[in-house]
Amino acid sequence: MNLAEFNQWVGYLTMAAAAGVLAQLVWLGLVRRYLWLVSYFLADVLQSALTIGVSRQSFWYGYIYFGGQAAKALLAVAASTQLWLLALRAYPALAQFGRRVAIYMLLGALLLAAAGAWLLEPPRSTDQSIFPHYFNALEGAVDSMVVLFLVAATLFLLWFPVEVPRNVAVVIGGLVFYLFQYWAGLLLVNLYPQSAHGIGAVALSLYAAVLIFWIVAIRNKGESVTAVTGHRWNPEEAERLLGQLDAINARLEQAAR
Repeated sequence: MNLAEFNQWVGYLTMAAAAGVLAQLVWLGLVRRYLWLVSYFLADVLQSALTIGVSRQSFWYGYIYFGGQAAKALLAVAASTQLWLLALRAYPALAQFGRRVAIYMLLGALLLAAAGAWLLEPPRSTDQSIFPHYFNALEGAVDSMVVLFLVAATLFLLWFPVEVPRNVAVVIGGLVFYLFQYWAGLLLVNLYPQSAHGIGAVALSLYAAVLIFWIVAIRNKGESVTAVTGHRWNPEEAERLLGQLDAINARLEQAAR
């Protein structure tokens, strides 16, 4: 089996696994709760299904690929902020503040990426489109912003003793890993375009692993069973940090009013 065939079969596996995650969320009645995540997987399955049997050199494949990637990048932003709101549902003012920070991070990342892509525009022949260069830069900016936001959210949750539904913790952990490896893959493809097929094979394999992990780990009882995230080993410090968290949330509520 050559690399192209391996990519094709792993692509089928990821499409089936994404459909499995969708079916799992529908079966457990969690579609509304994880609406943006469901929308992300729906876009992913639809994109994969539409490219079956389509030549990679065709315009139709390009439209499906770029349109699907743009939609999934925006849905990843929405899904990450929704997960943050679910994790901090006991602290609504802090949750809303974090969502605003995510929006500002997105706008800043897009502006920096656009400027960087314009300044570092590669030389090209007259018949070569520059669109993929700018698209990859902007998509990479969105993905890197989501990764940074989720990593910051994870560090926050690992420090403060917040009670988080187990399903939310499982989804956040998987999403951080998936988006980080995807962002790293985009960076490597831009640096080593001649190795794009090999990098894509690794990225697809890791994505399939995350999807299978979600199918196994997401359970109905995971919505009622909670996990205390930070300082479980030190009850006194946990109490102090909870007081700080309550104070921060109260101050943000006052500022909002």
